[in-house]
Amino acid sequence: MRSLFEFCLELSAKHLKVLTKLLNNENFPLPNGFTDKDVNLEAPPLYTDSFWLQYIHDMTIHGLSEHGMSCSGSVRKGIRDHYYQCNIDAMDVYNKSIDILLSKGIYERDL
Repeated sequence: MRSLFEFCLELSAKHLKVLTKLLNNENFPLPNGFTDKDVNLEAPPLYTDSFWLQYIHDMTIHGLSEHGMSCSGSVRKGIRDHYYQCNIDAMDVYNKSIDILLSKGIYERDL
């Protein structure tokens, strides 16, 4: 599970770099978002690893549909390229997450 969490963190950093470049090229202000000041690394975990694994899997399903719609609604090549890559990345996360869920016996199959 840790390798999946690290992979997702790497993808987030990669996507932030692309989005930062796109916004800077258009002279849009960058949002502040969360900073290190918003995180207390000494606090106990709020959720279990199993919860986060399921959450990543569920959010990836939403991302797969939203990235496709965002790509099809974009005209500019740089934006389309970004959503195309996001979709590929989301498919990688989906495959990794479902494999882990299945291996741990916590995937809820549809009837």
